[in-house]
Amino acid sequence: MPGGRPTLYKPENAEIARIACMLGATNALLAERFEVSRSTIDNWIASIPDFSDAVRKGREVADGAVVSALYARAVGQQHKVTRAFFHDGKPITVDVTVDLPPDVRACMFWLRNRLPQQWREDRPIVDARTEAELLRDLEEADECVRRRRLEEERASALAHEDAVGAV
Repeated sequence: MPGGRPTLYKPENAEIARIACMLGATNALLAERFEVSRSTIDNWIASIPDFSDAVRKGREVADGAVVSALYARAVGQQHKVTRAFFHDGKPITVDVTVDLPPDVRACMFWLRNRLPQQWREDRPIVDARTEAELLRDLEEADECVRRRRLEEERASALAHEDAVGAV
């Protein structure tokens, strides 16, 4: 005979959890629903196959719906709507197909997750220049800055001489 407190689990919890997970419930929300701790939900998932299967199946439905919606946003979609108009004083309705263009953010999200090597944000920058070429470019830039400062100093000195001479 096992010791400890009797379980709060009931067989009908599996179906309730499946439906809740189809609607996007997390383990924390399931814990609230069943008035148990999050660790109890984790234990039920680990030790009660019916509950674990119900949670998994519910989440598969929810995940599938989100994947489908994200895909539709990423590739664009057509949506049928009914519009009401007045023609010659009489109301008429017309079915219209509205084109919804692809959503750039949905495209980027999809690509970064499905093709991370090509689309990740922190992709390493590939520079074909050698270290010597980069060093030469830095030295040239440094020389340009040095010349520019000398020109500014000369221009400032000339302006100062002109101002003193004008007084």
